[in-house]
Amino acid sequence: MLIIAGVGLSFARILPAMLGWVVTVLGVLIGLGFAVNEVFSENSNVWLALLVALPSMVAIPMMVNDLQYPKINDVSTNLEDPPEFVTACRNAANKGRDMSFPEKNGLIIRQSYKNVRPLYSDESSAQVFGIVETLARIQPGWVVTRTDISALRIEVEVTSSIFKFVDDVIISISAQAEQTRIDMRSKSRDGLVDAGANAKRIERFLKELENFSSTSVLGG
Repeated sequence: MLIIAGVGLSFARILPAMLGWVVTVLGVLIGLGFAVNEVFSENSNVWLALLVALPSMVAIPMMVNDLQYPKINDVSTNLEDPPEFVTACRNAANKGRDMSFPEKNGLIIRQSYKNVRPLYSDESSAQVFGIVETLARIQPGWVVTRTDISALRIEVEVTSSIFKFVDDVIISISAQAEQTRIDMRSKSRDGLVDAGANAKRIERFLKELENFSSTSVLGG
């Protein structure tokens, strides 16, 4: 019941995402405890124990797998001059949050996320901006909150499919000699860790951007 409540109420946005996640984890742990107790009880019912333990058997390996990722929740392709949020800083949900990029994350990203790096294009900044905006608007769960052609910045809110966690994303485009550079930063609003979600989002989007325009626009 706790697992169903945690997932369902978060999905319906009745509970905040983090609270829903905590309720779900609590349900998983209680279920596991009940299953162990049932197995070792006098009148044990193995089938009942297996049924109750099933969510734990699915969730716990996933949680253990998440522990392998670095304990950070803010990832950027530009570690020397990370893109700074504008619209996200004004959002009431971020009130009181430090939206600056943690300096300590730089070394961790270099060591653990070697594929998180800028993408380069042979086309003009304006052309690339249009392609990036188009692709950002069709991503599932993405809502574009700011487009600034003069600053060549696009900001996005990304909502996860189940617990409805919201992350802030900014995409920055800049001229670099004869090429255009595309940088991206993704930051979680909740929690101190992200189970690699931000890095995966950056890698996936930039790869999709590269494939989206590989025939005529983007080059490595």
